[in-house]
Formats: sequence, C-alpha cells, structure tokens
Amino acid sequence: MFLQKEFEKFLNSSWELEIRQKDKIIFRSKKSGVRGLLDFVNKPGKRRYKDLVIFDKIVGRGAALLAIYSKAKIVYGALGSESAANVLKEYKIEFYFQENCANILNRDKSDLCPIEKLSLSKNSEEFLNCFKE
Repeated sequence: MFLQKEFEKFLNSSWELEIRQKDKIIFRSKKSGVRGLLDFVNKPGKRRYKDLVIFDKIVGRGAALLAIYSKAKIVYGALGSESAANVLKEYKIEFYFQENCANILNRDKSDLCPIEKLSLSKNSEEFLNCFKE
C-alpha cells in the first residue's frame, strides 16, 4: 500500500499532519511537532480507528509512539529518526521516510528535541500519559 502520489501532494501542502483511513482523509493539522497527533488521539468522542495511514513532516520517537497508540498501519515521513524507525519496526508498523537522521534535534540543534527526550524508554501509553498530567 504505497501512496506515493498522495504523500507527495501532502509534502507540497501547508499541512504538518494528515491521517487517512483507507482512501479517506479523516484528520489534518497544521500544528507542528506532536501537537497534531495529540489532538487526534485526544479528540472527544473519537472512536478507536485501525489500519490508519499517517503522513507527517517529521517523525521522531514521540510521533512514532502516538502512531502506535493510534493503531497506524503505515507511517510516512519527510524526515524520520532512527529511534522512530526502531520503535515502528518493533510494533511491526510499516514506514517510509524520505530522509533518515540519527535524532530529531531541538530548534537550535544543540540537543535532542524535548519530545524525543520525553519519549525515551516509554511505551505509547506511558508517553501519552505524560501529556495528561
């Protein structure tokens, strides 16, 4: 299930996140970081979806954990980290990253992104609970 044309269209859009079920777009966000995925996960009255396809501009470990929690089947990213790839492989979720990097860094590139740090050694439920406290 390779959605190359749809992914390219997404990459050329102003959206930061797009979530699909089958061929239908069910959620979009222009929020950067994991905020869009958090909005989707915490959406009131949201039924549990499955077999989702997630398009995201940057996929770090935190985004990968939220994709796992959301029951994603495939994750597409313009940029993806090694730790995101490892956790997606562990949960047997397909993924395609246009570009790979060792780590997602903070804005001034002096350290790991705060969300990456927060996600270390956590599973998807533990990571999500960090935002509920």
